[in-house]
Amino acid sequence: MDYQKPGPKQAQHAIMPTEKQALVDFVGREATTDYSFQMLALKGSEQGLFFMSASSVRLILQDTGLGDDRTGRRRLGAGTKPNRPEELTGPNQCWCWDLSYLKTDVLRVFWFLYVMLDEWSRKVIAWRVSRSLACDEALRLIDDAILAEYLLEAPENRMPVVVNDRGSQMKAKEVKQMFTDMGLTQTFSRPKTPNDNPFVESLLGTVKTAPVYPGWFPYDDESVVQGYFGKYFPWYNNEHYHSRIGYVT
Repeated sequence: MDYQKPGPKQAQHAIMPTEKQALVDFVGREATTDYSFQMLALKGSEQGLFFMSASSVRLILQDTGLGDDRTGRRRLGAGTKPNRPEELTGPNQCWCWDLSYLKTDVLRVFWFLYVMLDEWSRKVIAWRVSRSLACDEALRLIDDAILAEYLLEAPENRMPVVVNDRGSQMKAKEVKQMFTDMGLTQTFSRPKTPNDNPFVESLLGTVKTAPVYPGWFPYDDESVVQGYFGKYFPWYNNEHYHSRIGYVT
């Protein structure tokens, strides 16, 4: 008698070859260089590229020879910390910025949310939603932030330090030149150290876990996504309580 283990030969939730390839392609992007296994799993799911646990990500990447340098990623942070002020005493001393993918009703097609945050007050100084990942959007975000805080003619010693990660938009020559022209000090988080830019990461997490967050936006109607954040960020700035600064708005 032939005894066989009952049940399907392949679990219904087994990772598909297309998902494995999507993971390999995702890891090949410059922007994911500093991501841990946990961050890869989170961002891949967030962008609708693949759906798997951090342990599955680790096993697949180690099988393909791409995972060795991500072991102990947080411990391996190298270089110097971002050169932010040691102690903040008021607004516009240190800003931080990042972008996030927003799901749409079209698979693997996104809106992109750009955000500039003041680290002392946790105020969202400027934000943009765009279909583009070009550095032009980053330039507009920086310009919007400077105008919003009336710093266009401020002396250089009153201009904030701006913290960002090492994404392609942040390292673009045009962006670096704008920082120089505006008298802003641009400082980068360390490779393999996502916690060097925690405030804006926390903000983006709050954005996507808000009870009113719809989960996705129509790709062909910009007014919907603009309208949502046009209401959300005033609420965030004026009514949301921030636990890290004593539960004040």
